[in-house]
Amino acid sequence: MYLVQILSKRIKLQLLFALTLVICFNFSFAQKQHISTYKKEFKQFRKLEYNINLIALSEVKPDKKWNNYNGGPINTTDSLFSFSDSLLAKYFPTNSDKIRNEYLAFYFSQKTAKCPTLFSLLKYYEPIISQNLTKNNLPKELNLLPVILSAFNPNSNNGIGGYGYWHLNYPQAIKYGLTVNSFVDERSDFKKSTKAATRYIADLYKKYNDWELTLTAYSCGVNTVNKLLTRHSATSYKEIYPFLQPETKDIVQAFVAMNYVYNYDNYGAINLNPIFDLDTIQIEKKLQFEAINHVLETKSKQLRFLNPILTKDIFPNNFTAYLPKETSIKFVELKDSIYFYQDSVMLKPKVETPDFVIPKNGEPYVYTVRSGDVLGLIADKHNVRVSQIQNWNGLNGTRINIGQKLTIYSKNEKSKVKSEKLPTEKKELIDKTKTNNKKSAQQHTINKTPNTKSHSTYTVKSGDNLWVIAKKYSGVSAQNIMDFNGIDGNLKVGQVIKIPKY
Repeated sequence: MYLVQILSKRIKLQLLFALTLVICFNFSFAQKQHISTYKKEFKQFRKLEYNINLIALSEVKPDKKWNNYNGGPINTTDSLFSFSDSLLAKYFPTNSDKIRNEYLAFYFSQKTAKCPTLFSLLKYYEPIISQNLTKNNLPKELNLLPVILSAFNPNSNNGIGGYGYWHLNYPQAIKYGLTVNSFVDERSDFKKSTKAATRYIADLYKKYNDWELTLTAYSCGVNTVNKLLTRHSATSYKEIYPFLQPETKDIVQAFVAMNYVYNYDNYGAINLNPIFDLDTIQIEKKLQFEAINHVLETKSKQLRFLNPILTKDIFPNNFTAYLPKETSIKFVELKDSIYFYQDSVMLKPKVETPDFVIPKNGEPYVYTVRSGDVLGLIADKHNVRVSQIQNWNGLNGTRINIGQKLTIYSKNEKSKVKSEKLPTEKKELIDKTKTNNKKSAQQHTINKTPNTKSHSTYTVKSGDNLWVIAKKYSGVSAQNIMDFNGIDGNLKVGQVIKIPKY
């Protein structure tokens, strides 16, 4: 008996040990599988639609590859380096040799293909960044912060709440004057987000007086950093580094590595000069992109590019929108048509259906509930839905009783068995409903039969659509025109269409 107990304990210990190994392995695997925010954005930024569109508007474009280096030999194993005698180089990251900087090798391995475009984008945005750094008395090297955070992706996110060019979280965005709601997120506005981010960084540096902790608090949150410093009786970044969120814990290493890469060579970076031929339009009432696209033949992706702070394909109330100049002129001319299409076609209210609906070709049948029956089985047997049975019989729930009579209108031939006699009141309701439906259908047919011998013609003009044309003729709808001509909603300028008379 004693031997059995010992063996039992050993088995339990072995199982516990095995379980611990599995948990550790899964955790280790998850850690290895994780891709840092600062690697993710760097890898994908050249495929980003926003950057592609921005560069396409520029007369001069960066080389896709750069091999004409002027820098000295590269030593990616060296974790200690300095750039100048500036404030940042003196006080900021030496990147302690206790923390290996894997970003040196990562950034340098892809510099040939990525840096010409990345640093050209930096040159484009740099005047705005430098102006705000100077205003807040911050080191000029911080102009590389949005390079590693978002790679100038206006919709970038760091996985823990940071969003936009500078990965500001919601509370800080609101605190420093940005608008963030269900329609607008100004963290995707470069000028406004840069102003907010640099003010936030300046306040953090006053608090910590240490650049490593300042950037760590910026990326991981002040509360997180303060709790870890207190919990581990720590005073430095390297002491709390192992306990930070994996998505953003490497901000110091990434920033130092990007400084090294940036100061090594210019990589053929050019001064982008995108030309925007735009006008601003005040959108007073909420307007969906689809309505503009239909009437003005625009594209949603173009509207998103010009208005990156929008979180949906909708212009909200009292919004200042950017539109191409030609489009803005048409918008003013056809604004009524655009709203008509949205309100009368896209957002057309659904016709209310009466609670008691008799399906077309449905046969009335009275079913007596048997032992073991439930609504789902009865509905399946008669090829109808549970909600229909509930409506036909005034049921609020799914509870039914043995012997209960249920009226069912089934299309299933197998269910058309001999019907029990319907209650007189329900039978009268059925007959009345069928008669009314028949009269309604006849009336609809009479009213909507066109006079094929009498019609007028209309030549389609620029900016026309079927709904605009239909408004010109009394009693004619867009659907009438489509049916009469055998066409869909797509029109061409100069096309001659027939307008039916009823």
